Amino acid sequence: MSQKTSPEQSQQPAPAREIRPGSTLLGKRLLALLAVSSLAVLILAVRSSSIKAAWAGFARIIHSKNTPPPAALAISAKPAMQTSPVIVQPQQTPPSAEALAQNLWTAFEKSAWGVPLQDWSSLHTDIPCEPFRGNMWGGGADRQWSQRCSTSRQPDAVHWSFYIFDLQEPLVSHLEQFDVTTLALPEQTLETVGNSLQARLAAHYGPGEDRSPKIARARAVPWPQHVFWQAADLEIQLDLAEFDPQLKEGRLRLQGRHRALLEALADDQRLNKVGGASSFLHDVASPMSAQLADTLRPDFPDVALMLMKYQPDPDPQKMREAIQHQLQSQIKSAQAAGQTGIRAVIIAAPQSNTNWKADEFHDALVRLLTSVKTSPPDRQPILLLAADHLARRLPSVMTNDKSQAGHWPEWRAQLAKLGVTYEESAMSPDENPWIYTGNLLRRVWTDYGETDWGERAFLMLLSQGWDTSVECAAGTDQFRQVIQQGLPFMEKHAKSPYQLDVQLAVAQAYETWWSLSLAPMPSQAPTAEEDSEPVIYRQYQEGAEAARQQSIARYEQLLQTTPPSDQAAYARRELPRLKLGFDTGQRRFYCTVTD
Repeated sequence: MSQKTSPEQSQQPAPAREIRPGSTLLGKRLLALLAVSSLAVLILAVRSSSIKAAWAGFARIIHSKNTPPPAALAISAKPAMQTSPVIVQPQQTPPSAEALAQNLWTAFEKSAWGVPLQDWSSLHTDIPCEPFRGNMWGGGADRQWSQRCSTSRQPDAVHWSFYIFDLQEPLVSHLEQFDVTTLALPEQTLETVGNSLQARLAAHYGPGEDRSPKIARARAVPWPQHVFWQAADLEIQLDLAEFDPQLKEGRLRLQGRHRALLEALADDQRLNKVGGASSFLHDVASPMSAQLADTLRPDFPDVALMLMKYQPDPDPQKMREAIQHQLQSQIKSAQAAGQTGIRAVIIAAPQSNTNWKADEFHDALVRLLTSVKTSPPDRQPILLLAADHLARRLPSVMTNDKSQAGHWPEWRAQLAKLGVTYEESAMSPDENPWIYTGNLLRRVWTDYGETDWGERAFLMLLSQGWDTSVECAAGTDQFRQVIQQGLPFMEKHAKSPYQLDVQLAVAQAYETWWSLSLAPMPSQAPTAEEDSEPVIYRQYQEGAEAARQQSIARYEQLLQTTPPSDQAAYARRELPRLKLGFDTGQRRFYCTVTD
């Protein structure tokens, strides 16, 4: 496009001019003269091989002088034909504090609590909704939404989250959470917006409860930063989500939660424990550790303490000496001040900073292992399981007590002969660089599988994805081994007291398989607490639908056989989403290494 339009012409139509006779013929003669002159210049300036191309270009110019372009093309070509000016986009003025508060309140008022997604979406067709995709393992009920509607993908987007916790037909997700966090705002704006929202909320729900820290130095701002409202079926929080004291700016968060979600959140601790997210059978002072300690205390009192305590009890004699030292110091200070005695005795309880000594821990482990050979068969798995607990903790004890670090190669060689091996961790070469490989646990299951202790060892192995290697060395897909090992156990050990736990683990393994097969949603990027390594979902799609059906069947079996159990309660949480085909984000038996 070669037609030029001056800025003045583009802004205001030119006034009509008088057209004189003969002006068209004169224009044609001038144009012809211009064409001949331009051709001569071209012949002198370019090589002969370029004359043809130059003439073609010139012909296009002549043609364009006589043929007006399409309007749309003419508009888009104007900048290319003119000297391009610097176009300064008008800076968008941010909304005032009151306008921002009104926008947030308007969004909050769209929260028709408990309404099905279909009904809500029909009223708000401009707000897109999408199902959940990703990793939800170990998260609370608030993260277990099935569908979410959002105003945008920006950090200050408003979210309406829909959940389904009920197995009653028809299975439908309902609005249970509203959530929005502002962009960073200056402190004065934060206070104004916060006060405005508090006034609106108080008008509807009464005065809020200020849950800000009572100690002034613990508060980021002088005004209320955590305000809470509770209605019959609703809880609302207005929080200062974050604040930068240097920049004097922060973000506000407004959140509302409805009854069904609140009830599910209250059940989280129980379900996370039975589901394996917050319960490890080999933990210090766990029920299994307590039973091992009770059994071994007569012959191994030190081992019993190690099984039940992260740190040894302080030495009573040293405690008395420390208290006596404080008392003597205060008497001397009083005498130096000319007093005849101490007016008030102030004794601070000595802090116990003691740790287990590495040599004591190592010696206890060796004594347990050497006692196995001379102990009755029914006592051997008990000794081995206690040794397994201590062997797992020995590297961390070595980290706390570095006085025996020089003996570690010798101890490692000695323990390897007794069936305890360690491997180096590439992830943490400085802290706890050595990790126990779980040999003793496998030995208890293999040699004593028909005993109660052997079945406990099986459950511990299953809870670890049947993988005691270092940093997922056995592979990511632990769910396959859990299924392979769990199904025969349920058939051969039908009367085992751990049957429900094994059934639950197998259901979770099938659920993990199916969840991994689902394509990710581009808008749902992993959060900081989730695995950053992307899942190659296509490699799990073969057999995934059958895995979903198997997971549903295993969970339903738990509901039918033991409805009041914690395992059945966990099944009740997962089943609605599984039946509707919503991703549950199950990852219990998928191994990844994170920093």
